[in-house]
Amino acid sequence: MTFIQYLKSLLRLFTHQLLIIMKLVILLTFLFSFHVVASSKAQIISINVRDVTLQSVMKNIKKEKGISFMIRGKSAAETRVTAEFKNLSLRDAMYHIVEKHGLQWSIDEGIVTISENDKTEHRNLQSAVNQNGMLKGLITDQSGNPISGATITIKNTSIATTSTRTGNFEIKLPTDLSRDVTLVVSNIGYETVETVIGDRKEINVSLVSTIGNLDEVVVVGMNFKQTKRSVTGAMATIETKELKQSPVANLNNALAGRLPGLISVQSSGLPGQDAAALYIRGVGTYGANRAPLVVIDGLPRGQGNFSQIDPNEVESISILKDASSSALYGIQGANGVIVVTTKRGGSNQKPVIDFTAQQAIQSPDRLPNNMRAYDIAKYWNEWDSNSDLSPRFSEEVLQTISDGSEPYLYPDVNWFDEILKSSSPQSHYNLNISGSSNRIRYFASGSYINQGTLLKHDDEFQENYGLKSKFDRYNFRSNIDIEATSLLNIQIDLAGRLENRIGPGAGFESLFSNLTNMSPIALPIFNPNGSLGAASNAEIPFYQNPYGSVTRGGYYTNVTNVMYGTISAKHDLGFITKGLDAQMFFSFENNNYKGTSRLQQFDMFWYRGLDSQGQPIYQQTNVGTRLTTTGSSTIERSNYFDFRLNYHKNWGDNTLVAQVLANRTLRVYNDELPYAYQGVSGRITYNLKNRYFLETNIGFNGSENFPPDRRYGFFPSISAGWIVSDEPLMESIDINYLKLRGSYGIAGNDQIGGNRWLYITDYAPGGGFSFGESPTTRPGYNENRVGNQFVTWERSQKSNVGFEMSILPKDMLQLTFDVFREYRTNILTAPGTVPDYVGIGNLAPRNTGIVLNRGLEGELRFNKSWKDLRIFSNLMFTYTRNKVLQNDQPTPMYGYQNLTGYEVGYTLWYKALGFFNDEDEILNSATQNFDSKTIPGDIKYMDVNSDGVIDAYDRIPMQVQNIPRLMGGLSLGASYKRFDMSVLLNGAYGGIADMVPSSRDAAQLQRWTPENKFEARLPAPRRSENNALLSSLWLHPSDYLKLRNVEIGYEIAPDWLKSIKVTSARVFVNGQNLIVWDKLWIKDRDPEATSSWNVPYPIQRVVNFGVNIKL
Repeated sequence: MTFIQYLKSLLRLFTHQLLIIMKLVILLTFLFSFHVVASSKAQIISINVRDVTLQSVMKNIKKEKGISFMIRGKSAAETRVTAEFKNLSLRDAMYHIVEKHGLQWSIDEGIVTISENDKTEHRNLQSAVNQNGMLKGLITDQSGNPISGATITIKNTSIATTSTRTGNFEIKLPTDLSRDVTLVVSNIGYETVETVIGDRKEINVSLVSTIGNLDEVVVVGMNFKQTKRSVTGAMATIETKELKQSPVANLNNALAGRLPGLISVQSSGLPGQDAAALYIRGVGTYGANRAPLVVIDGLPRGQGNFSQIDPNEVESISILKDASSSALYGIQGANGVIVVTTKRGGSNQKPVIDFTAQQAIQSPDRLPNNMRAYDIAKYWNEWDSNSDLSPRFSEEVLQTISDGSEPYLYPDVNWFDEILKSSSPQSHYNLNISGSSNRIRYFASGSYINQGTLLKHDDEFQENYGLKSKFDRYNFRSNIDIEATSLLNIQIDLAGRLENRIGPGAGFESLFSNLTNMSPIALPIFNPNGSLGAASNAEIPFYQNPYGSVTRGGYYTNVTNVMYGTISAKHDLGFITKGLDAQMFFSFENNNYKGTSRLQQFDMFWYRGLDSQGQPIYQQTNVGTRLTTTGSSTIERSNYFDFRLNYHKNWGDNTLVAQVLANRTLRVYNDELPYAYQGVSGRITYNLKNRYFLETNIGFNGSENFPPDRRYGFFPSISAGWIVSDEPLMESIDINYLKLRGSYGIAGNDQIGGNRWLYITDYAPGGGFSFGESPTTRPGYNENRVGNQFVTWERSQKSNVGFEMSILPKDMLQLTFDVFREYRTNILTAPGTVPDYVGIGNLAPRNTGIVLNRGLEGELRFNKSWKDLRIFSNLMFTYTRNKVLQNDQPTPMYGYQNLTGYEVGYTLWYKALGFFNDEDEILNSATQNFDSKTIPGDIKYMDVNSDGVIDAYDRIPMQVQNIPRLMGGLSLGASYKRFDMSVLLNGAYGGIADMVPSSRDAAQLQRWTPENKFEARLPAPRRSENNALLSSLWLHPSDYLKLRNVEIGYEIAPDWLKSIKVTSARVFVNGQNLIVWDKLWIKDRDPEATSSWNVPYPIQRVVNFGVNIKL
């Protein structure tokens, strides 16, 4: 059987197994449902109250029966209720409590929602309309969505009304307007707003949600929804408003310092390729994949779909940090999960058109400061002298360089200034339309973003090639919800984006490498005759002229086209048993990439000065060519299918919610054989009296990448929560809310280095043998890799303990704190302990690595409102430390070289003690034989083993990784009337940057010389292996504090907008990466962007102006 036939049979077997599993799941779920119906008694409610508010009645029911509720509108909440009954069902009880008092109610996801009914709204509105002196307006939330049932009153009067389903209201004004009249708008779950009416006839009010609303519904995994109160796992959430405060093109970069548990590192500012690396609770493995799984609207998606999504499309982003939810994702959930929920249309919502236009200026936060030509010349003279060579520049030449009298023979070019401009533009436009009509809810979004680059000579580039270097992105999203019947709901989502990256043919990485290492004296930009310079009297031809590279060296265009869609259907199976429904998801995703390079050489000439006749001498070193075209393309296609059964049951004080799911993913990349995932998962949550919560999750899934008998894994988790503040003994304690929670579970990581089918031994062409009377060599095959029949995924055991607390009126102060532990095993590791004498080369990696990761995190929120003023703050931090417990490292001769017990990212380097200052110090120190001789100014190393010789046995473990151990953020903000302002400070501690300054960097002015030997920070220049060793001299702490974000906004008065029929408008200015304070002594780059010795494309400081208009 061929390998392809084997794979096909394997896939057929997978499909068959999946169908069997799905049938069993459905059967078991139905049996379970019937059992619950047969064995549980109906929910019973008894009430005996007289003239108390509806809110008090519902709070009592919530406390006794565990039923969550939400009341829309202050007048509804304060409705006086008198009722007496025993042993009624929820539906009958709601009739006496709610319907008999002219209100309406519904239940969804186990939450009872109560609001004014249509007749009440009409009556309140009609009574106001029939009076003289009316005030009209619209009530919306922070996202511009209308709020129904909000209570609008005239302060210190009995005049009141409520907003309609479309958020509109009309209210009678007092006849005496000589005094200040104040309008009060309130709604459950929002801060109360008071505003002076003055002479206005129309007022639009935006309500701000209260922080930590415990009845708010959040998505916790596999599109499973719970109230915040009932969540027993560790998760953090950020919403649209905060995301849009950061004027960044890449969504990753908007998250830094905003979510506890999330660590981010941005290593480049290149437009379209500037995504920060994200780590949930730090690093738990030294394996190839440390990135979290991305889930968008309930379905796994690629990292690009997350980083390139437009923030205006996003409703919220949550990170799942422990195993209570990530266990559902089995072999993909070990690194945590990022859950993105996109916006959808609201029920009973009139069309809302939301347009945002933004224009920004980007500028480098830092660029290198290189030495000038004269300093470079002196540097090279010292280099020559210390290397026993004759100085290359005479005193006469040094004087010529100093006075600049021969700019073509001895140029002095600041290449960063000549090639890069000080700023570049960024434009961002977005249009959203949302609403509902009859049985259809819709949300559609389209956006365009353009980022220019820092290349100064773009006009000549455009003149030569008809293009400008840039990054363009178009985003589109359409989310449609259809209530097909009273039992069937259909969801149709479609999203896509088009990305276009254009740049110089050499590419930006090569360009910045060239700029980093290019000496200012190497060549002039232009020769006297206007041709491009190639060399100078100081350096022979070696470099490409950077000006020519960015204007005449060709160009590249990289186009990415992504389209993905989802259709789902959810059917109520209440005719089988109440609370049961079935849901099906089918999703596709197509990613197409096309990269085209059109390159050419360009003429360069070496100007040699004047001949004896006074004529210029030019030597051509590079001959121009026509454009040559090369290209590459990739196509990736994915199909996802899952089937879910959901069950919700209330009885007495008990609530049970369950979900079982079977899914399958098939991904095809170019011409490779398909990648396949499939499995089943389940979740059961139980709560008693809405006070005690228990949850268990089970994942059983696998991948075709592992041996047949090791293909599937079992990933369980369990978590619990206890609302301590609801206990009677807590009534006398001034704590509004206190919840304790804990979890333990197992998750996996199947991304183990990108190699496929490591369990298979394969062969490659090589060697051969000679045959025949006239020997002829025939090619043969060698064993290319010895397979590992036991290879499997990484296994992560996660535990978490935490609490949530709020105190002071209106939950003014809220605290969340977690302690976590992760024990990661089966990390794929090179077989270091297999001795060479076994004679087997190219062994497949083995699952022998173990890493322990521990840490803690917390968040402290404060929120306070007065009449027209609101202030808030949010302080968060994440601290994590890991330790390698096993790495298959051969036992070293000296125990101090064993890397186990150290953090991921440690390696063996030399410990630098400073510099030798004289010959006596050299003679009285350990011998360093890396060069033919050691001289004053060379780096001095520690003799760790005290054997009198510096060699490889003197290397010790050192951290060489710029991933911080501690990351924190402090958000501060305030709003006063129509003004608002917010500030975000973000800091990191514990990262280490590996940076070696180039010989051109101004840092070389602090090199060792006899005159400044006690203040030197770099060794004396010379050709030396000793000074090129990897040592602690090149390690720098990358701790920083950044003014990461500032925003100031103003909401334009409605009176100014009435004539142009605009509902609301807001203008704002915000900035990103405005100031950085750090410990790097070489200030040539941002402290996050230290992954390379060459200076990368600089991280951008952004100042942005924008306007948001709603119709």
